Amino acid sequence: MSAEYAILIPWVATGEGDALLLEVRSQLVRQPGEVCFPGGRAEPGESAVEAAVRETCEELGISPDAIEVISELEPLTMGDGRSVHPVSARLHIRGPEILTLSEDEVTEVFLLPGSLLEGDPFVHYDLAETPDEELPEKLRAYLTNYGEYRRTGQTDYLEYDGHGIWGLTARIIRNLK
Repeated sequence: MSAEYAILIPWVATGEGDALLLEVRSQLVRQPGEVCFPGGRAEPGESAVEAAVRETCEELGISPDAIEVISELEPLTMGDGRSVHPVSARLHIRGPEILTLSEDEVTEVFLLPGSLLEGDPFVHYDLAETPDEELPEKLRAYLTNYGEYRRTGQTDYLEYDGHGIWGLTARIIRNLK
């Protein structure tokens, strides 16, 4: 069965333990400046694993040999009905500084320490009920890209090293435990 969209959840070994590699989206794509995992639309007939690996290689400038797939996770449904297929994997790289980012899609990458996820660092917001002034500034800025969906649903949110992690990315990370 083909995947509609696939993302890679890339774990990287560091001196302080495992960390998740996250991207900041380029200003040239939808949802610019937002934090996400590598991934995108699957090509016809492509499996979730194939799509996630291909997209990651394109976005990070690495070889498929640097990606060790761990497992496929349960597909998620976005608010607009799109199906997203997460694939957990280990990246065998010396560090994010060796990556050749696709400037059309990725502004930067950063590592989120796995140790941070041992507790529950996320704050939960009901977007229909929470007044704007009670939302973090970065989250308010992201929400300006969502028009009619601005006041629907709920989201988890985490700020780390100047980056705001929310939406599907936050939901996936929170469910990794």
